[in-house]
This record gives sequence, C-alpha cells and structure tokens, in this order.
Amino acid sequence: MKERWKNIKGWEGIYQISNCGRMKSFKVKKSGYILSNVNKTGGYLSVVLQSKYRPRQFTRIHRLVAEAFILNPDNLPEVNHKDTNKQNNRQDNLEWVTRAINARHAIKHNPNIIAGMNHYNRFIRPRSIIQYSLGGRQLAIFQNSIEAFHATGICHRNILQVASKDEYRPGLTRKQAGGFVWKFKDTA
Repeated sequence: MKERWKNIKGWEGIYQISNCGRMKSFKVKKSGYILSNVNKTGGYLSVVLQSKYRPRQFTRIHRLVAEAFILNPDNLPEVNHKDTNKQNNRQDNLEWVTRAINARHAIKHNPNIIAGMNHYNRFIRPRSIIQYSLGGRQLAIFQNSIEAFHATGICHRNILQVASKDEYRPGLTRKQAGGFVWKFKDTA
C-alpha cells in the first residue's frame, strides 16, 4: 500500500495522518517531521494534539486514520482492528463498527476478556446484600459487599461466596461469613 497523507480535521497545517498509521507534525519544521508512536504495553497508540492557539486534545491514532481514510456513511461510532492488533493502525486493518460488533469481535478473538467483565460484574458493580442472623432475622441491607465489609469488618469475598453460594474449594460452599448469613437482595 502506497503511503498517503491527509490533514487531520481541525488541525490543518499543524498535523497530518497517513493511511499507514503514522503522524506528521509541522509545528517545528515547515517540511514536517514524523512523530514516534511507541506503546510498550501493547495498548492503543495515542497522541496529544496541541498548538498555541488551540486547547490540547487527546486522541487515538486508529481513530484519526479511520476518520481521514475510511468512509462512514452509516455514522457508526467505533473503529475495530480486524486483526485484533491494537498497534496495527493501517487503513486496510480498520473498519467502522457498532459497539456490539466491536465487543463480539473482541470476545471472539480474546475469550479471557470475559474474566475481567465477570470480575467487574461480580465484585465492583453494586448488588445489594442483606445481612441475616444465623436464626434468620434480617439485620441490615448494604449497597454491595464492599459496603458490608466496611460496616462489619467481614471479608467481602467471604460475604460474596455466601450470597452467591459459590464453592470456595472444590465441593465446599460457605453457609455463613462472620457469624451471619448473607443473601443478595434480588434473590432473597
């Protein structure tokens, strides 16, 4: 693919992007110079666009390439890397997609991504928990297991294991944590 350059919309005369995913700045040299873009963690390549006359703008390089070189007649919101390599920002590797298609593509090519989603849904996202005495009397309702931990000092993971009836060891489930029975509000 022959490399072509286009001005970045809104930054004409200051920055250009190529269909190969490289950026050029004209701030110091009138002939321009290519900016290095290295991300050792393997994540998306990003850049901060700035000039004396405009506020700083943080943006991802793959989005700049897509906006400059790929038609988006359906006005789709996200840019997908076809080969799943977040640092391959060539025009022929990018496509406009919906959020749902982008998520399905990510899960298909990296099933481990679901583990992070499960962790979020299970431990971070609020899910109300009810505290009961061992005799079955309701004592308190908490926004989530973290709030219950702060109020009672009982490990939030143990509270979640009781409420979700998950095994903490193969074949073993907790019936109580800290001398209390715990249930999710939506299952109580």
